[in-house]
Amino acid sequence: MYHHFTFTTEQRSETEWAMPLLAQTLADWGFESFQEEPDKGLLNAYISDDAWQESQEVASQLATDAGALTIYNIEWHYRQSLVASSDWLAAWRSTTFEPISLRGRMLVTTPELAPTTPSQEIQLLIEAYNSFGSGEHHTTRMILEHLLDYDVASATVIDMGCGTGILGIAALLLGADSLIAIDISSECVTNTLHNLQLNGFAPSGRISVLHGDATQLSAYPSEADLLFANIHRNIILEDLPRYVAAVRSGGEVWLSGFLLSDRTAICQGLEAVGLEIIDEATSEDWLFMRTRKG
Repeated sequence: MYHHFTFTTEQRSETEWAMPLLAQTLADWGFESFQEEPDKGLLNAYISDDAWQESQEVASQLATDAGALTIYNIEWHYRQSLVASSDWLAAWRSTTFEPISLRGRMLVTTPELAPTTPSQEIQLLIEAYNSFGSGEHHTTRMILEHLLDYDVASATVIDMGCGTGILGIAALLLGADSLIAIDISSECVTNTLHNLQLNGFAPSGRISVLHGDATQLSAYPSEADLLFANIHRNIILEDLPRYVAAVRSGGEVWLSGFLLSDRTAICQGLEAVGLEIIDEATSEDWLFMRTRKG
């Protein structure tokens, strides 16, 4: 069972930048999927009943069936109702998601929408339990686009906070030799395993999907050529030493999931662990950083 929240604002001119920030805040509170309708000033957000009961932020900020929430000086009015978990997934797949073409080389799509004769070199199939991992979000797109320009052939890849598994699966499709995907959510682990199967992969000696946090990385010292962390800023800053320990000398750590306004804090964290910034990109207010271990 899921709680369906609808958020609306009368400040329509601000929704282009404010709605992604609202969605990111809600994701930090345990919400798992989002459907944005910026022209209507409307955000649909879904959180499982278990997460709803466990989240202190939801209990303090969204305790009533209807109310108001102010994020970055934008007032959002909300209402909530209970829905079956299958209802919002079906709605997202059939009416919200559109296939995503990346540089004419990769198509991210669902099995239902996949073309019979693919025109792109790579077709990545995703059934998302969490639309943040569908490729629609700015941070996911930036990483995927940079991955298309990166020689990942034969690499060992770690995907921290794997979500749907989209980044790790993309790396495998591009020729990565092995993947270690980790997420603190058991549902995300299940989702990643499902999407691996959709794309012709399965857990093996070279593909592992683990339930847990960055402490799992202690089993893989200096093993990765490339590590992704598309997670909240605070988690990245806390776990940077573990990321560095898991990457070989000369290996790379790709970071996103945070805002351009977080750049100073992220740079300080990178300096403290000896990671060198070798590339950056922005999409609206979101920031991507490509870093290298010396």
